[in-house]
Amino acid sequence: MRTTYFKAMLICCLAVFLANCEGEDGATGPAGENGIDGVDGIDGENGPDGNAGENGTNGENGVGFDELVQYGSISLTLDGKRPDGVPFKDTAIFKYTPIDPKFNVFYLKRGFIDFSATRFLSAPSSIYQESRAYIELGFTKPEVGEPAFDYFNLGLIEYTVISEDLTYFRIVNEFVHDSGGVKEFSLTNYSFNEETNHLVFSFSFMVVGDDNSTRNDLSVSGEVDIIVLKAL
Repeated sequence: MRTTYFKAMLICCLAVFLANCEGEDGATGPAGENGIDGVDGIDGENGPDGNAGENGTNGENGVGFDELVQYGSISLTLDGKRPDGVPFKDTAIFKYTPIDPKFNVFYLKRGFIDFSATRFLSAPSSIYQESRAYIELGFTKPEVGEPAFDYFNLGLIEYTVISEDLTYFRIVNEFVHDSGGVKEFSLTNYSFNEETNHLVFSFSFMVVGDDNSTRNDLSVSGEVDIIVLKAL
């Protein structure tokens, strides 16, 4: 009996001892391998474009601009060959009127009406901005009936033609409708309102090479739409 009792006590103590004992942590295992990178997702579709913004407000004309252009313009087209033989076509609008009224007048006398108008390509200047076109136009004005055409002159002063290949040449010429070098002259759509001084007409002609700065035959056409001042 005593032996059995001691065995039971021993087993009990052993059980208590084992219950109160904790084992030591084992060594850290090796790190695992990195996983495989995932596949990139598909880009989403672009959203619809936004509405275009409104245009900004136009800026105001510079001081003096309205005064310089208030009397209308002379439009001009030149079509021919440059001095080096290369074809060209050039269009310009001469719309700036000098303050001096002698550049923009008409004279109404008994039996005659004469116009003389000059327009500059940019703001007039006697030194730097002297490119200009002028017209002189005359009619016999009978007491009854329509005026009869008398003469027409077109002058180009220091007008520069600039080409896309960055070359230029200047035209300094006066073209008189009945001169030997001017051919196929035409003046159409003429009208003049003596109450508003509004003068309108179109013209066209060809100039032989010997009589213009290009040294080649040159076609010239244009439109005049101006207000002229009456000289007293």
